[in-house]
Amino acid sequence: MLTSVVLILSVVASVEMPVNLALLNLLLCGAFTFVYFSGTVDWPRWPALAQWAWVTALSVVWLLMLPVNDVSIYLILSLFFVYLAVFNDWRGVAAVVAATLMSILIQIPDGLTLGGVVGPAISALVVVAIHVAYQKLWQVSRERSELIEELMTTRNELAETQHAAGIAAERERIAHEIHDTVAQGLSSIQMLLHAAERDLAATGLDEEAQAPVRMRIDQARQSAQDNLAEARAMIAALQPASLSEGSLEDALGRVARSFGASGEIDIDVDVEGEPAVLPMKAEAMLLRVAQGAVGNVVKHSGATRARITLSFLPDATRLDVVDNGHGFDPEALAERPAGLGHVGLDAMRRRAAEVGGTLAVESSPGSGTAISVSVPVAEDGGQGAAEARG
Repeated sequence: MLTSVVLILSVVASVEMPVNLALLNLLLCGAFTFVYFSGTVDWPRWPALAQWAWVTALSVVWLLMLPVNDVSIYLILSLFFVYLAVFNDWRGVAAVVAATLMSILIQIPDGLTLGGVVGPAISALVVVAIHVAYQKLWQVSRERSELIEELMTTRNELAETQHAAGIAAERERIAHEIHDTVAQGLSSIQMLLHAAERDLAATGLDEEAQAPVRMRIDQARQSAQDNLAEARAMIAALQPASLSEGSLEDALGRVARSFGASGEIDIDVDVEGEPAVLPMKAEAMLLRVAQGAVGNVVKHSGATRARITLSFLPDATRLDVVDNGHGFDPEALAERPAGLGHVGLDAMRRRAAEVGGTLAVESSPGSGTAISVSVPVAEDGGQGAAEARG
């Protein structure tokens, strides 16, 4: 814009010149305009030699304009920016200094003035200062862009790490889900098949009559055993089916009836307090702990009775599973290795901890076992729990 204004004023100044000088002035103004605007956009793509030639041509045309038209001295500002942009180092500053000296020396024949010296000098200082400030801003912007790119890369790496960690945690959770649902159910089926085999023997039928039934029982037992082995290797995210079919109380009732029938023991379910809506993760944890605890009662305790108690307290929801079995030493059991085939108390504690709950075990040899898991009530009450379920 500045260059265009100065060139227009230079052309207008031709009106007051003699014809020969006016024509020369118009020719030089046209030459400067052509050379300047032909390179302002494309010069960064030119080779170094072409850039030098462009800057030299501009400087020569400008020097030829100075004796003809006084207004052309203001084109020095445009040349300053060209020098600093093309060379972008000490050579650009040297070119600015040289152009400043030339603009001062060209005034000597007509007599130097303070304004004729100070004006170009101050203009040179201002342009150099602007260029340095711009360079600093550009450097800061580039460093910020690099920092943003680095942060984006770090964020992506962190997201991948978190994703991998989430996959690992989900795989562990699924392993416990499969053990406590499919595996427990298949184990119960095997126990029922054993019971059916005993009932068949008690019918008094001869071996020939029992043979087809025993064959079917053996086939069912083998199928349950094969599927139990495959269930431990499955990787799939499953929502607890029991909870999808009703409330937690109903799900606990089904657990009691299923395990009670398979283990031939009486399992009662009691609910204390005003039932409250819990987050789905909390309900799933309570159900899974109940399944694991009752499964251990049926398989290991030798109990004849057990009770599941669900208590809705003002500050927590607690689940208790108590049996009259032969009991055990919790500290000795804690030293045993756990795996997919033996998901024990540690797994229950991890489940409880995932939803902010705690698990306690009371037992001793010969006096039965009591397992209690407690989940604190959310501060936002039922509404927050309902939202968590959604």
